[in-house]
Amino acid sequence: MTEGVNSTLREQSRLPLSLKVKYTLRGRLERGEWPVGTCIPRLEDLATEYGVSRATVRAALDELEREGLIERIRGKGTFVIGDAAKGHWLMLPTDWDTWINHIETLNAVFTSLGSGVASLPAGLVPNETTTGNYWWTTRVNWSDGRPYSISTVHVCERFWQQQRDDFESSPVLLVLKRQFSNELDHAEQMLTVRIADAVMARQLQIEIGMPVARVVRLIRNQAGEIVYAARVLYPANYLYIRNDFGLRSR
Repeated sequence: MTEGVNSTLREQSRLPLSLKVKYTLRGRLERGEWPVGTCIPRLEDLATEYGVSRATVRAALDELEREGLIERIRGKGTFVIGDAAKGHWLMLPTDWDTWINHIETLNAVFTSLGSGVASLPAGLVPNETTTGNYWWTTRVNWSDGRPYSISTVHVCERFWQQQRDDFESSPVLLVLKRQFSNELDHAEQMLTVRIADAVMARQLQIEIGMPVARVVRLIRNQAGEIVYAARVLYPANYLYIRNDFGLRSR
């Protein structure tokens, strides 16, 4: 198995070798191979195990230390001080009730990056033509002092005109639920995975090239018209998804 990992590390890639080693070590931390409080193998042993230089392993450990996962103590070794598995703390909503609860319980704040009125962007809703204008806002959403998503939300202009102050100062979805619930008929979402570019990385405080979950959410009225559309970007390492499957009817 070690040989297989070594050959993967040596495969041609634009990713620096030290980052490959870092992600490999991080994966072992997430799997609980080295629980909090334990000492991980010596730098020399890790270099031998992965067939890389000591400098490469040292750079990988530097990154893990900056993340607060390990601590190096001179003369004693490198100890695990953070639970990497707890990084997945944000549940991705999979139904309307958990979607609302997700926003209500996060106690989040946001930083606005801009807003305006325009038609829906081409490509946001593939194979569908929309008419009319939408108020849009782009926000970085924060919880416990860290950014956990970037959202660009579009609301039909008629709704926005009726509740401008509320939409501009509050979570948009909660305003929809509170003021327009009788007009909301159907909601859907689609998730894909992207790679963080320089802009995403800066706003989400993650590394360039890290996986990012892109979630597109739509809400329609009884006539099938889109009254809400959002594109939300989450650092993938924050997310987890939970689904319950009822089997009694089978």
